[in-house]
Amino acid sequence: MRRTISGIALAAVAALLPVSAAVGPADALTNPDIKGQLVDATTGTAVANTVVKLHQGAPTGTVVDTASTDSTGHFAVTPGVADAPYWVEVVRNAKVQGGFVRDEADPGVDSWVEFDASGGTSVAPSTDLGRVLDDPSFISGKAVNAANGAELRGIIVTTREVGALATVVGTDTTDANGFFRIPIFGEDFGLRLNGHARGFETGWRGCAGGVTATWGAACQSPIGKIGKVRMDHL
Repeated sequence: MRRTISGIALAAVAALLPVSAAVGPADALTNPDIKGQLVDATTGTAVANTVVKLHQGAPTGTVVDTASTDSTGHFAVTPGVADAPYWVEVVRNAKVQGGFVRDEADPGVDSWVEFDASGGTSVAPSTDLGRVLDDPSFISGKAVNAANGAELRGIIVTTREVGALATVVGTDTTDANGFFRIPIFGEDFGLRLNGHARGFETGWRGCAGGVTATWGAACQSPIGKIGKVRMDHL
């Protein structure tokens, strides 16, 4: 006659079996990390040693993980739960402007770091952002004599917003090597050089790297390393 197993016997057998930990939503993911490669948008080179933060629920939400880009610009941050939206923040430093990542869903299209959180997009766990482009956080260059290439010291260089050219948003004075570097935040800037104290012209950086007397004959300045600006002696 077939015998039934009593409740006591079942309990005894269960006690001998290994106890499995509860599996949370994030644990259920094989590769939950959100990853990408931070790249300078102006040069295409990798940006190392830059902090990346992962916010849960909103751009202002709790930071659930922090990482730094490696020597090749790569990073990976780990979400807390599987079913929450996440925002990836690149922290501004001396190299890049930082902001929140806008993920481009189309394959082969680079993601971007937007200055404002409203320009960023939420991403899901296991997202590969691919190349994440970020603009430099500075404009730097060198003022030189247009006639002979000599480096010019003491040239006052200012950045102006294209929509408000009378307003100075950053300034520096060239050093003994003619070098200047101005921190910036944004995209559209005019670069004005004042060489009066050194006997050189004053005006706007032109499209070809010289100096023009009027803004109408100039171009907005690139950001990042812009190279030499050639100035005429008066």
